Amino acid sequence: MGCDIHTIVGVKTESGWVAISGSDDDNFFGNRDYRIFGFLAGVRNYSGATPISLPRGWPDDMSGAAKDYSADWGCDAHSRSWLSVEELLAFDYGQMTEDRRTERRTGSNSWDCVATAEPGMGVAMTYREFLGEHFFKELDRLVKLPQGHEARLLFL
Repeated sequence: MGCDIHTIVGVKTESGWVAISGSDDDNFFGNRDYRIFGFLAGVRNYSGATPISLPRGWPDDMSGAAKDYSADWGCDAHSRSWLSVEELLAFDYGQMTEDRRTERRTGSNSWDCVATAEPGMGVAMTYREFLGEHFFKELDRLVKLPQGHEARLLFL
């Protein structure tokens, strides 16, 4: 069983927060990337990288569309959180991390493909290398949102 990331981008306008994305057809950062979900909120963090934030729930002032989207996922919306675009841009992606995701043999013909190696047994790399080109293409999409408005990424 996997764990998908579902996202909504909200922009603060004079009349409040408005969801400008929020469908699986317009899902920022992809659906199932454990490196990204681990980085955003420590979810399925088999790599052992330090997340930018632990899940903080959803803000009380989110839009009605965001509330509806979250409610539609029910119990599968298990890791609600959010980050501002400013937080994502301010992070130092040049700092080092260790990708500790590994495979472990669990039987004669079986493997656990989502194991975490001991510290020092992974591969050292920058967060930029760890997150990959796709992450930064998606971050660029967020940066190109309507200028002059506060924006945040909500995810579950």
